[in-house]
Order: sequence, then structure tokens, then C-alpha cells
Amino acid sequence: MIEWRLSARRIMLVLIAITVSVPILRPAISSALVTRGDSLLFARDARAMEKYRLALAVDPENIDAADRYVFAAFLSRRRPMLDEAVQLAGDVLARNQGDAALRMDRALCLQLLKRYAAAQKDFEWVGRHRSDVQALALAAADARKRGQQFAARRLLLLAHRMDPNYLPVRLALARSRT
Repeated sequence: MIEWRLSARRIMLVLIAITVSVPILRPAISSALVTRGDSLLFARDARAMEKYRLALAVDPENIDAADRYVFAAFLSRRRPMLDEAVQLAGDVLARNQGDAALRMDRALCLQLLKRYAAAQKDFEWVGRHRSDVQALALAAADARKRGQQFAARRLLLLAHRMDPNYLPVRLALARSRT
């Protein structure tokens, strides 16, 4: 015979345990999904994007999941994925403006979309805030593509001051003098 009172009590305890544990386990579950997505991305499996998306659904504050999603879109080089990745990065960056890795990956996607002004802005932000010479060189290249030679040279000179031995910047400066 079923003891309804005891069974109801047990069901209530299980529901309370689940309710309490979900907020605590949310970041761990999201992180595990990112790890699984990384394995799939390494194996060049398109399902990696689904895992990153699911990780963001579980924990919208998981910047690693957003960064991986955007980088995977960059690797895919498919316009719909790039557009979606740029939108997602913008949403996440609206809440976490200081994330340089996500901003850098968004800039790479923007370059593939030929949105050079927006890419330049992101690259320049990363370069200035993280003293990243490569980001400044990429910002200069985007400025040059947009016909802004003065801005490109200014960015290259800034990068050269940060690291005078960085060969791509030295070569670009030499080309800009001619």
C-alpha cells in the first residue's frame, strides 16, 4: 500500500533540492557544455555551435561560451553564422564591455563581413586596452582599406611604440612611407 503522505513529503524534498541546486549548478553545467563544444569544434563537428548556444541558454553570463561561439562562426566563414555571431557578441558585450577576447573575435567576424569601420573600432579598443600590438596592426589595416591613411599610420606608430620589434608593424610602416 502506498503511503501518500510519506510519498508527497519525499516528492516535495526532491523538488526543493532541485530548486535550490539549479542556480548553484548553472555555471558548472554551462562550463561542461563549453568543454563538450570545444571537443566537437576540435573534431570539426558542426554540433559545437549547438553546445555553445546551449551553454549560453543555461548561463547567459558565460563569456567563454559566447567567445567560443563567435570564434567558431569566424572559422566557419559562413555569412549567416557570422551575422548571428556579431549580434550575439554585441549582446554579451553590452553587459560585459571589458572582455577583450570576445571583442577581438567579433572584430575578426566583422572583417569577414567587410564591415571594416566596426572591425577597426573593436581592434583599436583591444589594442589600446590590452596593449595588443597585433590588434592595433589589424585596426591599421582596416583603416587603410577604408582609405584613412592618416589613421592607419597613427595606429601603426602606436603599435611600434609598444613593440618596436613586431615585424608586421615595421613592414607596414615601411610601406606607408613610400
